[in-house]
Amino acid sequence: MSQQIVVKCDEERFIPLLWTGKEAELGYEIVLAEPGASITFRGLLIGRSDQNLALDIKVRHEAPNTTSDVVVKAALSDMAKTDITCLTTVVPGAKGANAWLAAHILLLSNKAKGLAIPSLEILENDIKAGHATTVGQPSELELFYMMSRGLSREVAKQLLMQGFLEDIISTFPPALARRAAKELAL
Repeated sequence: MSQQIVVKCDEERFIPLLWTGKEAELGYEIVLAEPGASITFRGLLIGRSDQNLALDIKVRHEAPNTTSDVVVKAALSDMAKTDITCLTTVVPGAKGANAWLAAHILLLSNKAKGLAIPSLEILENDIKAGHATTVGQPSELELFYMMSRGLSREVAKQLLMQGFLEDIISTFPPALARRAAKELAL
């Protein structure tokens, strides 16, 4: 299932994504079609048991002075798995494009798996673009510190996960933010 989104002249779009295990594949094809088009994409993935998600995001800068800001964060427990692939393309003529792409995955069990592949295809010189990715488990040092203050390991993990995801949740519309908070509390 791939959703196509075309952003027009001087239009600013915000796309929130909350995945809680229902879909196995999600795709977004975003085209910044005219000058001044801007997209902000925030994704929050919460995986449990043996849930799997293949997330594919493609952003195409086709006009000058366009902006894309894509950030996806995942928290996976049990045997959950996610593969996140993101490709941002800046075509010839899209001068002044500004693109950011990030994918961060927090593995909350030894059996959870995550793969994040952010890619940039830059075909124009006068642009700004960057990407980042991290995949890992909670810091044992942070867990130890919190446990030394009387918290159980599970509560410490829960607090670290909430802190890790808060910057995504805080950008969501209120109803979606409440739903995300409820999912995290389960």
